[in-house]
Amino acid sequence: MTRTLLVALLALGAASPTLATEADIAAGEEIYQGVCRNCHGPKAQGVASYPRLSDKDVDYLTERLERYREGEKIGPNSMLMIPHARELSDADILNIVSYITTEFE
Repeated sequence: MTRTLLVALLALGAASPTLATEADIAAGEEIYQGVCRNCHGPKAQGVASYPRLSDKDVDYLTERLERYREGEKIGPNSMLMIPHARELSDADILNIVSYITTEFE
């Protein structure tokens, strides 16, 4: 699934409660709270040198996770992010981004 399709699905989900199911957000929450929370904080507020995610939009978060998943070095924390992102599927990225952008607006 391409980033454009992920963004389109997310936009449709925001417009239609039947497409943005609680299961998707719940799955994103499970991944976030199990992995991402350790560095980005329980409310995606950022901790120390780990950036805040709660103020980022869908496109930014999706693009970053996809780039990290591909192994691209983006910034100083790339070597920490790449191993986590490599394990994410397109659905995982969609779920995590949905969780962050709806839960921590």
